[in-house]
Amino acid sequence: MRKEIQVKITYKKGIHTRVAAMIVQKCQDLMRKYQCKLFIKRDRDNSVIPGNSMLALVSMKIVEGETIHVFSDSDHTSEAVDEFSRFLGGAFLLEQCNLDEIDNIIQNNTLASEKVFDSIVNGLIVVDHNNVISVFNKAAERITGIGAKEALGKEANDIIDTSKLYEVLKTGREQIAFKQKIGNSTIVTNRTPIIADGKIIGAVATFQDISELENLSSELRSVQDLQQRFQHILENVDDAICMLDKYGTITYVNPAYERIMKIQQEEVVNKNIGEISPAGIRMQVLKEKTPQFGRIIRKGNGTEIIANVSPIIIDGEMNGVVSVSKEITEIKRLAEKIEELSAKTKYLQEELSKKHEINKSFDIIVGKSGVLLEALAVASKASETDATVLIRGESGTGKELVAKGIHYASNRKNKPFIRVNCSAIPHNLLESELFGYEKGAFTGAVKQKLGKFELADEGTIFLDEIGDMDKEMQAKLLRVLQERELERVGGTKTIPISVRVIAATNRNLEEMVEQGAFRNDLYYRLNVIPVMLPPLRQRKGDIPIIVEHFIEKICSKYGMQKKRIGKEVLSYMEAYGWPGNVRELENVIERILTLSREEIITVRDLPAYIGVDKEEKSFRETAVAVKEEDDEIPTLEEVEKALLALALKKHKSFHSAGKALGITHKTVAAKARKYNLI
Repeated sequence: MRKEIQVKITYKKGIHTRVAAMIVQKCQDLMRKYQCKLFIKRDRDNSVIPGNSMLALVSMKIVEGETIHVFSDSDHTSEAVDEFSRFLGGAFLLEQCNLDEIDNIIQNNTLASEKVFDSIVNGLIVVDHNNVISVFNKAAERITGIGAKEALGKEANDIIDTSKLYEVLKTGREQIAFKQKIGNSTIVTNRTPIIADGKIIGAVATFQDISELENLSSELRSVQDLQQRFQHILENVDDAICMLDKYGTITYVNPAYERIMKIQQEEVVNKNIGEISPAGIRMQVLKEKTPQFGRIIRKGNGTEIIANVSPIIIDGEMNGVVSVSKEITEIKRLAEKIEELSAKTKYLQEELSKKHEINKSFDIIVGKSGVLLEALAVASKASETDATVLIRGESGTGKELVAKGIHYASNRKNKPFIRVNCSAIPHNLLESELFGYEKGAFTGAVKQKLGKFELADEGTIFLDEIGDMDKEMQAKLLRVLQERELERVGGTKTIPISVRVIAATNRNLEEMVEQGAFRNDLYYRLNVIPVMLPPLRQRKGDIPIIVEHFIEKICSKYGMQKKRIGKEVLSYMEAYGWPGNVRELENVIERILTLSREEIITVRDLPAYIGVDKEEKSFRETAVAVKEEDDEIPTLEEVEKALLALALKKHKSFHSAGKALGITHKTVAAKARKYNLI
C-alpha cells in the first residue's frame, strides 16, 4: 500500500522561490538515493506535482500553515517519503543546503520562465511597485513595435502612453478585456495586480492584437450590410427576378415576379424548372450555359414580357441561373418617361447654362425666370468687352442695376461709374453737364468744372433716358463717341478720354429714328449690344422671391420684425399688371409694411387698385395685349373673349356692351354663348 505523509508548512513566507529551490534540491538527492519519484499533493484542491519541478512548485503558491501530502510512485520507498516529509516540515537552515545547486535551480527556473514568457503569443508586461517595467516579452515587442532593451527599466507610461498599469498599482483592482490603441494596432488587455503578504508589489498586463479580428468583423458587417441592401433592392425593384440553383431548383422569386407572372411564391420556390417550364429559356440556359438577352415571351396568362436570362458562373463552374424580366407595357411607359425627362433635362440644362453665363456682379438683380436670365446672360457677355451697350426696358425694370452689373463685372470695375439722367437735366445745361466748362464760359461760370465724361475717364458712364436727348446734343454726343475726345464748353483744348458708354431708354428708338426725332447714326453707335429687360408682367413667377427680398430689405431698413405675406396676397399681386414694374412693387411693399400692424400681410392691406377682381384684371390684360411688345401674342379668339367679358362686366346689358364694342346686341349674345360667358 502506498505511503502518504501529511506535512504542515511552517516556513514564514510559505514556499517562495528560494525555499522551493531548496526543496527541489533535496527531492533530487532523495530520488537519486532511493531510485524513486517523489510527489507533493496540495490538500485544498488535491492537485499533484512532481517534487523536483521548480516551476510547478512555485506556481502552487503554498503558504505558511497550509498542509500538503508527500508520497512516492513505489510501495517500497517509505524511507524516501519519511525523509522528504521531515525535510518539508522542519525549519531548516539555508546553510544546510548546497548554495551552488540552489542557485543553479533558481537560474534554470528563471531561464525556463523567460522561455515560457517568450513563447506565448500574447504580449506580457510586468512592472514593479514603481510602475517600472521588469518583463517585456517577444510578443510585446512584436505587437508594440518597441524593443525589450528600450522598455526594460523604464516607466510603463513612458513606453506606452495609453498604459493603465499605474491605475492597477494604485487601486489593486483588475482590469479585464480593455481595448486600447497602440500605434495602428487595436489590442485587448487584461491587467492584474501582483500581491505578496497583502501588499501590491507590482502588476502584470497580458494583451492580444485584435486588429485582424476587428478588420474581419468590419468586413463581416459590410458583407451583412451589403446582403441586406441587395435583399432590399430585390424586394423593391419593378423587374421580375427568378433564381435557380445548378440543379434547376427555383430558390428565389421576388415580389415583382409574383405580380407580373400572377403567381404566388410558394407555388414555384423549391420546385424544379423542368416541372414548371421544361421548354423555357431558363432550362435552355441551364443546359447550354450561355446567356439569352432581349427574348420576348408571351405567357399563358396573356402577359407579354421581355427577359434576360444568364448563367451564374463561380470559379469557372456553373452554379445556377438568374432571369430578369419586365412587362413590355412597362418598358413603353418607361420609354415615354425617359423622353419626357430628357425634354425636361434639356430645358433645365439650357436654363442652367444661362445661369452659369451670368457674372456674380448681377446677383443684385432678383429673379430666376428664363426671360430675365437671357437678358442677364447677354449683359454678362457684354461686360467682357468695351463695346457700347443699349439697355431697353420699361420704367422700373432695373436698367441702372444692369448697367452697374456690367460695369462691376468688367475690367473697369475699380474705376468710376457715373450716372447721368438725360431727361432730368434741361437741354441747355446738358452739354456743360456732360463735357464740363471753362472759367468764364458763360455767366456764373466763375471756375472750371469737369464734366461727367471726364469724371468717368477709364471707367463707365451710364446715360439713362437717352431717348429724351435733343438732336443738337445727340450730334455732339456722337462726335465724342466717335473721336474718343471732347472739348469743354468755352474751351479750345481737345481732351482725350477712355470711357465705356452704357445707354438706356424706355422709348421706342426705332420709331423715333423713322420720325426723325433720333439720329440714326447715333442709334447704330449706341445699339452695338442691345439688352432687352422684360417687364414684371412677363416674369410673374419671380414676384414671390422679389416680394420676399423687399420684405427683408425694408424690415431691416426700418428695424421692423420680419413680416410674412399670405398666399392670397401673392395671387393678387401676380394678377396685377405692374405698369411701374419692380419699382412700383417695391413701393407697394414698403407702403403695406409701414402701415400694417399685423404680422401677416393680408389682402386688406393691399392698395385698392391692386385688390380688384382678379378675373377682370386678367381680362383687361389680355384685351390690351395686342398693343404691347410682348413676345407672346394672344390669339384672336382670346382677345375677342377677353374684350367681350370686360364689356359685359362693365355694361350690364347686351345692348350697352354691343354699343361699347361697336357691334349689335345680337352679335354680343351669340358670342357670349359661344364663349360660355352667360
